[in-house]
Amino acid sequence: MEKNYFHNNRSLDENLNEIRSSQRKYTDKKKVVDINKLLNRVKINESDKKKKNITFILCTISCLSLSAYIIFN
Repeated sequence: MEKNYFHNNRSLDENLNEIRSSQRKYTDKKKVVDINKLLNRVKINESDKKKKNITFILCTISCLSLSAYIIFN
């Protein structure tokens, strides 16, 4: 019995009686994760977000002050 599935505008034909080898999950391999690297990445991302927010606020304030100067002068 075949069914057609549509995902992201692509048609996937899947045979329900057939077992595909690509769908198997290999859980015997373990990864070593260094928690310090993850924490450092989080800190760097937070500082980058703060820098972007500060520059956005400064640009907004400068645009508003420039437009107020032009209007009232």
